[in-house]
Amino acid sequence: MTVTQVLSALGSWEFTLKTTTPPDLWDHIDYFGHVAFIPGRIDPQQYGDNLLTAARYVGVVRGRDTTGDDRRTKIVEQGYALNGVGMAMWLGDEDDKGSVYENAVEPASATFANTIRALLPASGAVTEGTLYSVPGTYSGRHQYESPRTAISYVCDTFSASCGAKVGWRVNGNGTLDAGPESDLYVTSPRCVISRKSAGKDTSGLESVPGAFGVTRDMEDYSTRVVLLAEGQGESIATGAADISPATPYKDVHGNPLKLTRLASESDTSVTNADTRAELLLSQYTSSQDEITVETDNFYIEGSFDVGDYVWVWDPGAGLVDPSNEITFRGERLNPIKLQITEARWPITEGYTVAYRAADGTWYDLTDHVEWDGSHTVYVTVGGWARALTNAGTEPVGSRPNSDTSVPGAPTFVEPFVGSAYLDGRGFTRARVVLSWIAPNNVDGSTVLDGDHFEIRWAIDTDMIYPATWSQVSQVRWQDLQTWAQPFAAPDGDWQTMFAAWGESTAQLQDLSPGVGYDVQIRAVDKAGNIGAWSPVTTFVASEDNIPPSTPAAPTVAASRIAVQVTHTLGKSSGGTYNLEADLHHLEVHVDYEPTFTPSETTLKAKASATSGMIQAGIPVVVTVPVEETSARYVRVIAVDITGNKSGPSDAATATALLIDDAHISDLTVSKVTAGTITASWVMAGEIKTADTGARARISADGIEVYNAGGTRTLYAEAATGDVSIVGQLFSGTTGRRIEINPTATYLPEIRFYPTNGSDYAFINAVGFDTYPSLGINGGQYDDSGVTVSPRLFLTDTVSLFEIIRADDQSTRGGFTRITRNIGDVGWTDGSSNANYMRFQNDGITRHYGRWKDFAAVDSNEGLFTGHFVINAGTGVAISYGPTMDSFMRPMVTVYDNILHTFGVTAESASSFSVDISPAGSGNWDLNFWVFRTS
Repeated sequence: MTVTQVLSALGSWEFTLKTTTPPDLWDHIDYFGHVAFIPGRIDPQQYGDNLLTAARYVGVVRGRDTTGDDRRTKIVEQGYALNGVGMAMWLGDEDDKGSVYENAVEPASATFANTIRALLPASGAVTEGTLYSVPGTYSGRHQYESPRTAISYVCDTFSASCGAKVGWRVNGNGTLDAGPESDLYVTSPRCVISRKSAGKDTSGLESVPGAFGVTRDMEDYSTRVVLLAEGQGESIATGAADISPATPYKDVHGNPLKLTRLASESDTSVTNADTRAELLLSQYTSSQDEITVETDNFYIEGSFDVGDYVWVWDPGAGLVDPSNEITFRGERLNPIKLQITEARWPITEGYTVAYRAADGTWYDLTDHVEWDGSHTVYVTVGGWARALTNAGTEPVGSRPNSDTSVPGAPTFVEPFVGSAYLDGRGFTRARVVLSWIAPNNVDGSTVLDGDHFEIRWAIDTDMIYPATWSQVSQVRWQDLQTWAQPFAAPDGDWQTMFAAWGESTAQLQDLSPGVGYDVQIRAVDKAGNIGAWSPVTTFVASEDNIPPSTPAAPTVAASRIAVQVTHTLGKSSGGTYNLEADLHHLEVHVDYEPTFTPSETTLKAKASATSGMIQAGIPVVVTVPVEETSARYVRVIAVDITGNKSGPSDAATATALLIDDAHISDLTVSKVTAGTITASWVMAGEIKTADTGARARISADGIEVYNAGGTRTLYAEAATGDVSIVGQLFSGTTGRRIEINPTATYLPEIRFYPTNGSDYAFINAVGFDTYPSLGINGGQYDDSGVTVSPRLFLTDTVSLFEIIRADDQSTRGGFTRITRNIGDVGWTDGSSNANYMRFQNDGITRHYGRWKDFAAVDSNEGLFTGHFVINAGTGVAISYGPTMDSFMRPMVTVYDNILHTFGVTAESASSFSVDISPAGSGNWDLNFWVFRTS
């Protein structure tokens, strides 16, 4: 259960949830959500997205694991584990996946801030935070790389050109800060890591004790860097940089040591080549120092963060720099100044762990976290990578001569192969497989450096139009041009795709069936030479030849003269409203044999059935005129918008049971049997389910419901519309709802539930003996560890509007108290800090609490007091601090051991003056009240 933070890298984190974690809480946690670790215990739902900036660390969920046993007791229990990486992932992960620049981004003489803005992910995964000013400009080209790689390259380039290290960081809220490290991190150390005890001295320096592990070597030491930049063959641009001052090391013959490092960056421009060479050399002109410090989580938290610089002092390990001298608790130290590049710290009890879902909802995981029992923190300072991590990673060696040849135009191989298919929405679409022959260069030479093929296509306007209605019906609205001319000649609004060099086929999908398309192809080599487009080739996408699924059997009802057919647009394999979305209508066939074959003679009706009816769940209902009293069989066939027909459904049968008077010779009550009655009835008397016990009754009086004891629990009176209910009333069972009298164990009550959670606000009635009292209560929330809620309480003796504690109902916060004799307004939590005004029925106003002694005020304060001790003199001028919003009227008194005459000699909206006579006998006191007037 640790977090590993790495400077300008992804890092990692992991922790385990207890086996008692509610499964529904686990179900809310999804990949690429966010987990925040916040010191202290707070309510995530109360603070919301503010936690993204308040958290010590925010990570991205990439792993969700479940475990079967605890590996000790071997008891099978459900366990949960989460892991992931830091927010830098949104710029590009360890595999350089991310919002890769497929189209080149080419800043030209751009400032640092504008360069970084241009390189932010087009997906919006990381947005602009604070971009600090860096001297100089940048020109370059970035394509087929992630924003993390490009931004690191730019920061390194500016570091070399401006002489100060430039970096970047992704904040917890998904914003990017970039600029000099002095603006991003603490570069003037305020912390010393040594073997001394922990503590602070009067200068503000803080000491963090630790056990050191030191690694130093000269494996990557270099005296010169030669950088191969953009270009090919003899036109390759180069940059070079030499160590300065000269190396002190010698070879076996006493010659100055010469170790030249070669690096290749084909994307680096000529203007940046020397700068990049200087940057690369600067990383290899001294020993590689990596120091690992093992300390306690208690000491590191708040002392420094990854990226900050610290003092490191350990003479026994050679960690001494005579050029640096500091004093700590009276002792002179000569530490080295190093940057924190990595920190690994445990997730211990005392943190709040919260999960943020993709929709912005926060979930508290704190009570379910398996805390790490260790408090040990591992900190790495001064470590550098063993290879060029941000640039120069191309293999060094000979590169081919400059390529000036241009590929010719590929040749399509016709005819193309196509087919129709159903898309995810249930509509018929078409696909086609294109084939082509790769070209030679236009000069006849073989293309040896082919990179990719570019294919573009658009709707054709010449070949098949005017189109048939069935063809036009397949074209989506966004593919049409204007109402006056639905199909216009392609004018650049082509759709484009790419195929790798070496491929000879490509598949175009999501085409409109039966519609003509124009297509072209061209070749591009690795040097960026683009060949000409091939001639336009026109093809017709495959017709819609996919029939709908066989529909389920319909539901039918019959009379002597007609059959009513109802169909819920389901497939014969099961389900309702799941036929294909390109459905157009149903054919209704009726015959006298159960296995008849539908034909033109059996077709009785065509009923409209569309995708809108499927989406809205609207059944097809059609009445077919068939005059017959014997059994008839009905089958339906689904037909799509192109005219493709499904197989016939199974037959449904119906016999005329209810017919008109001409065919009824006699009607007695014996002809009404048990079952469903589908007819209009004239209500005479009453309808009831029983005479006693639990029953329902409908009569001219209204609707009544009784329980088993004979008590009438529901009565809707027909004459007045009055409704009485005995029992509980719910507007829903979950989510946002109202409940009236939710349980018999409480007083009369109405509860109001929010969309999420189990908390609720409520109104209840209290004390029905002689006077009905009323309470209105808001939901509960956390106030610095105390659960509180707002309440309005109305009784015959006192009315209160206050914030109360949940445990003892005492006031905690602002309140208003009203009785027949007094009215109080103010604040209290039951302590001596209570502060309120009292208005009595005898005309007296009283204040309980304290007035703040004047120091500085806000410009809109209406009344304040002050006290000043003045050193002798005959007067004093007092400033309010700000210029007040309107004129001020001071009232003053003078305290001294002699009597004075005094008065206010000047007053304004910003100050006032007081003169006394005679002069004060030493120090004298001025006390005053100030009122702001209109």
